[in-house]
Amino acid sequence: MWRYVVRRLLLGALTILVITFVVYALLWALPEKPYAFLINRPNQSLAARDAIIARFGADKPFIYQYGIFLKNLVHLDLGESLTQHTSVANAIGLRIGNTALLMISSYIVTLLIAVPIGIISAVRQYSKLDNVVTSLSFVGISLPNFWFGSMLIFAFAVFPHEHGFPTIFPEGGMHSNNATGLLDLAWHLVLPIVVLAVQGIAQYARYIRSSMLEVLSQDYIRTARAKGLAERRIVLRHALRNSLLPLITLMGLDIPQLFVGAVITEFVFNWPGMGRLFVDSAAANDYSILLGILLILSVFVVVGNLLADLAYTWADPRISYDTGR
Repeated sequence: MWRYVVRRLLLGALTILVITFVVYALLWALPEKPYAFLINRPNQSLAARDAIIARFGADKPFIYQYGIFLKNLVHLDLGESLTQHTSVANAIGLRIGNTALLMISSYIVTLLIAVPIGIISAVRQYSKLDNVVTSLSFVGISLPNFWFGSMLIFAFAVFPHEHGFPTIFPEGGMHSNNATGLLDLAWHLVLPIVVLAVQGIAQYARYIRSSMLEVLSQDYIRTARAKGLAERRIVLRHALRNSLLPLITLMGLDIPQLFVGAVITEFVFNWPGMGRLFVDSAAANDYSILLGILLILSVFVVVGNLLADLAYTWADPRISYDTGR
């Protein structure tokens, strides 16, 4: 097992190295440089322009610049942000907790709702409930986050305010003015979580239903029923565990999708997280921030896939990564 983990970590490190090279090359090739606003200031002397170019190493070949980036990366130095006026690590560190809070909360809500719905829908196949769940899942998957979030803001914040009623939920942000309590934070979390969770619930419920239906048709399930085991025990102890492999795969690959959803949702609800920082940095050509966020996201993807592979051994004891078995 440990040899497998080490091999996967080494492969993950190589994958991250390739990703940094590709992303760095793409950002380097863009015509609009991050220091453009510095060298294009009015009354800028030629000597000052040359000093700025030398400061950013723009007068050196691409490989040299990339080598400096890797050297700094080894020391966990992601560079300086021109727009945030601080280090990239500090700018991201101030916001990564807010994004993690939003993503983890929406993920927990997604699983708590999607798993029971998927199980019940599979057990009661072709029932009215199953038809409703199937229909709503198509609607949930099709809802664009930007449009859905805007509609929720209008329905629960803008419309009541315009008609003289108190707002049900805030338009955005993380806290109200002069408020920092947990209840106020939870109040601001409701709408962003709904936006992120609806699409996840629809997708996960369909996967769980499909996987459960396949398992429930297996011979060992019919054998368990013939032995007189309770239906609840058959579904939860035997069928559910053996239907988790597709779900585990989806969970391991869903981290990038969660972040993409968070980028749009944080922008709509003005949530001070990495997604909003990514959008603002892209608009300002702050490539150091973009590269740092993409690097962190790559690490999450590699770790998420490794955890998913290790979870296979728990869900299915027949899977083993030990050599010689």
